[in-house]
Amino acid sequence: MRLEFSDTGIGIPPHELNDIFNPFFTTKSPGQGTGLGLSVVHSVVRRYHGDIQVRSTPNVGTTFTIELPSGRSEAVLS
Repeated sequence: MRLEFSDTGIGIPPHELNDIFNPFFTTKSPGQGTGLGLSVVHSVVRRYHGDIQVRSTPNVGTTFTIELPSGRSEAVLS
């Protein structure tokens, strides 16, 4: 299964792309966000033996692609 999510926002600068899935990475001001959202998504996708990738162009937008294996997964959430 393949899912794509796109927006036409401000995009993600190239120098930040390597960090966006790291816990607590945020570009927001203190008190405006924890930076856990993409880290949690990444962990869940990987737990189900999937992959998540991102393509982004500043001032054009961003696309996240999630690929999950077909069929029954051996992964179990605990």
